[in-house]
Amino acid sequence: MNALLLALLAAAPGDGFVKERFGNHAVAQLRAPGVAELSLSEKKVAWHLSLAAYAGEPIAYDQLGWSNLAIKALLESVVLFGLKGDGADPRGFDARLSEYLKKLYGHGGNHDDVTGQKFLPEFTPEELSQAAKRALAAGAPLGVKDDSALEAHLLELSPALFDPTFEPLLTSKAPPPGKDILTASANTAYGRDVALSDLEGFAEKNPLNSRVVKVEGELVERVFRAGTPDKKVPPGLYAEELSRVVAHLREAMKHARADQRDALGKLVRYFQTGDLKDWDAYNIAWLKADPKVDANLGFIETYVDARGQKGQWEALVNYRDAKENQVMELLAKRAQYFEDRLPWPEQYKRKKVSPPVAKAINFLAAYPQPPAGINLPNEQHIREKYGSKSVLVANTMEAAAAVKRLPLAIEFSRTEEERESARKHAVTARKWLVAFHEVAGHASGQVDKQAGDTSKKLAEYDNTLEEARADLVALWHAFDPALEELSLEHEEVARQMYRSFLVEGLTNLHRVERGDELEEDHHRGHHMTVSFLIEKGAVRQVSEGKPPHTYWDVVDFPKMREAVGELLTKLMAIKATGDYEGIKGLVQRYGIKFDPRLRDEVVARVKAANVPTVTLMASPQLVPALDKRGNLVDLKVRYEQSFVDQHLERALLGSLAPAEATKLAAQIAASPEALHEALRKRAAAPSSARRE
Repeated sequence: MNALLLALLAAAPGDGFVKERFGNHAVAQLRAPGVAELSLSEKKVAWHLSLAAYAGEPIAYDQLGWSNLAIKALLESVVLFGLKGDGADPRGFDARLSEYLKKLYGHGGNHDDVTGQKFLPEFTPEELSQAAKRALAAGAPLGVKDDSALEAHLLELSPALFDPTFEPLLTSKAPPPGKDILTASANTAYGRDVALSDLEGFAEKNPLNSRVVKVEGELVERVFRAGTPDKKVPPGLYAEELSRVVAHLREAMKHARADQRDALGKLVRYFQTGDLKDWDAYNIAWLKADPKVDANLGFIETYVDARGQKGQWEALVNYRDAKENQVMELLAKRAQYFEDRLPWPEQYKRKKVSPPVAKAINFLAAYPQPPAGINLPNEQHIREKYGSKSVLVANTMEAAAAVKRLPLAIEFSRTEEERESARKHAVTARKWLVAFHEVAGHASGQVDKQAGDTSKKLAEYDNTLEEARADLVALWHAFDPALEELSLEHEEVARQMYRSFLVEGLTNLHRVERGDELEEDHHRGHHMTVSFLIEKGAVRQVSEGKPPHTYWDVVDFPKMREAVGELLTKLMAIKATGDYEGIKGLVQRYGIKFDPRLRDEVVARVKAANVPTVTLMASPQLVPALDKRGNLVDLKVRYEQSFVDQHLERALLGSLAPAEATKLAAQIAASPEALHEALRKRAAAPSSARRE
């Protein structure tokens, strides 16, 4: 375990990482050790890639709700112009509005980013109206001319803000009667009047990066693109935002090494044309490049779309962390070894595994909430021919471990022996699981050549299958003797990996505040696996004490590994053949329903242990140092900036041209009040390029 993390945990769980707590949320600080060791060219690349990430964030908010941008603009204007100064009152209006805004930032909208369930503000419509009127009188850019127009605007936003029955789920894969998986979902992947039945026979040319809407009763595909300079490809949806992204990427290219410059140039072309052939060309070039500072930018993960087709805007800027790279180097070096030892039939094993680019990294900028690991690209035809990049995100894992994962692993361990094992091995076990999940999991196996694009055939169950499959690969390899190269205690770490997997499955329930069904793909895949293991007798549910404390307990480790192999083989066969009914049956039987009484018990225990239910990650504040000519001569990091100010700054910098953004960031670093002053002066209205 990292020495800094050990020292911090010895003081108290979360010390040194938690910036603030409110309700059941905590804001944890991502740290960025090693930035000072980057070369000046690498720092310049990191800075301009981060500005590109900021420039695309409005796209992401818009993808997660029709009213998100308007709500965000309203609340930010109230913060800047209309708060009445009761901040000292912990439950005053100022504090309650600030908490809701932090949730909006952290989740990317007004739905929980994990469960998809809508969350409501704790202030009233009347309180918001009074504050908005104060803001309007103070000159806030609310886009209305008087109080009457403001009331109409607030009335329009009221259902999205205050009505729990209006668009209650971001993504609904078990829709209520009278709706389908599209019309019951609050995301904007499809027009509000587009039903699943409308898409029958409709061929999407850009399934990943488009929105399908109705125009005069006919389906139209709106492609996300900036347009090309020669006008041969016209601007599309999000043209304004993507043009700014392109401008920042061009600045990064000036300082990037040749292979990365080539990849970024192809990414620029893709954002201009929206053509998925250009996206493929970028991914191939990206796989060939291995710079110290890297990024994932684009419409990538498809979890939010109930059909599993539309990509959500993602922007993750990172740099390599050599100190945490040991497990990733082993997996890359022995990729073929681990592939050959998977339990499924030979025809599904890859015979020539391209050595993956596998590394540990730290995030500098992250949207959405940063994951613990990444394996990209998602496109199967590229993975099979060119390989993939797999990363373990060290600073995300350390913050998550300190604030939540390690305290929960200890709380939900049944015996003192297991609690001691958790203290000693849980962090390492998590890193190994994530590493195997990304490197040997997502990148493993091959599909039947005659089956075509099986991800489309598996439809809304594809992401659930893939996340469960990657976890199972990690569990299958946990006891492999090759891991002795990493630790002489590798078997103890492996046993802890199994126990921690069960703890995570149990504690996932506390995120689902209402109902008795799981919607999120990772949760469904995890629950499906645990339920299968229980049915096979490899895991048992134990309830002890008064009030009862429930545990999911390993009956026998070899038996659990055997059951892991059985389910893993089933999932690989389903993936390889595109067996929709096969995965539907498994998910419906094992992955969706849970006992709400067990959830209520878990919620109470998490609360009693003073562990936050939700952890939001704050990125480091990047501080450019400029010479007298305005040239960037250094890049530093700070951690003092508040969560709200961080997001206000990101939005402001992302709206500016590269030179102007760099100059303003330096001014904000020198005088934090310069941020609010700049925001009040600009008072810019939201882009008009986002709405249908």
